[in-house]
Amino acid sequence: MNFKKYLDIYKQYLISERNLSQNTIKSYLIDLSYFFKLDDENKFDNISDLIRTYISSLRKGTYTNSSINRKVSSLKNFLKFLKSEKIIENIKFDEFISLKNDKNIPRAIDKNMAKEIFEKLNNSKLPHKNIYILALKLMFLSGMRISEVLNLKWSDINAIDKTVFVYGKGSKERKAYITQEFLNELLKIKTDYPFIFVINKKIISSRSVNKFLQDNYLSGNISMHISSHTFRHSFATSMLENNADIRHIQKLLGHSSISTTEIYTKVAKSLKRSALDSYHPLKNKL
Repeated sequence: MNFKKYLDIYKQYLISERNLSQNTIKSYLIDLSYFFKLDDENKFDNISDLIRTYISSLRKGTYTNSSINRKVSSLKNFLKFLKSEKIIENIKFDEFISLKNDKNIPRAIDKNMAKEIFEKLNNSKLPHKNIYILALKLMFLSGMRISEVLNLKWSDINAIDKTVFVYGKGSKERKAYITQEFLNELLKIKTDYPFIFVINKKIISSRSVNKFLQDNYLSGNISMHISSHTFRHSFATSMLENNADIRHIQKLLGHSSISTTEIYTKVAKSLKRSALDSYHPLKNKL
């Protein structure tokens, strides 16, 4: 069965009914691409055989459990849509069994470490370093996602109350907060172009920001192998360590579920244990 031919109506459903962002829809389609390829290249007697073969091939590959679960969930949602539209019938969803997720605690850095990293990045010889550093600083100060930062326009900033209008995942809107000091830094790069983070009138990509960090690590300029997400994680962890209410943090991060935010409590505990191990007065004396 040629499932790929139903992609257009599924995309319209995701846009009009689910109100998902273009980035989320793109991720769904990437997750489905291997399933379509398998369907094109093979002839299966029924849908169940195709599903079983698809899931089996994912598990034999190099994907993590969380990646497999995400891809399987994307397929399940796609097939549920087709069933609701009466395009397919008699499909059994008991094949879609989730694997136990590999729960990796996000890496976080404290304020002093962040200051040290930013100082070293300022010494970088790489081109356009200032624009990349400002984007990372904004993540650290506000907890915004890298995609949210890079899509900001000058019109999204309210200089009076030092807030930033954020258009997040699933077309959800929220406010982020910045300091006057950072706002002053940001205004130094202001141009007539509507978007803030641009190089030669082109919005910079998250890939180029992470490459900037990678190149600084490989050159020995910074000692930690980190990604842009580290700065968002560190904002959440810092808020928790300063006893902020987790539901306030949830709103600032733009999480739809409190369970997503709760993973940062593990990061905070991990950092506290690390500090205890390093600085306890009886360390190595017992």
